Amino acid sequence: MTAQTQPSDASLTRMRNYVERYRQKSGTSPHPNPDVTDAVVFGLASNVDEFGRPLCPCNYYPDKQAEVDASRRWFCACDEMKGYKYCHCLLLVTREGEPI
Repeated sequence: MTAQTQPSDASLTRMRNYVERYRQKSGTSPHPNPDVTDAVVFGLASNVDEFGRPLCPCNYYPDKQAEVDASRRWFCACDEMKGYKYCHCLLLVTREGEPI
């Protein structure tokens, strides 16, 4: 899959719903610029279509398939978000729109 490939509507809906539920659960908010949220959700949905998992689209992976096979560390919500409430993608921010 290339960056230009549109993810499936089903994956986009799935990831939008997941992000909203995770925000409610974690007490976080959407980024004030909806383009940021859309770009991250698009990347997550693309990775769901390609790899079957919501692999964080904001990281560089020499081999994405190896990352999917080897660990869950970078599946959204990633270990940093789960453990430290730190979202480097800015998908999940404070109520004021600031990075967590």
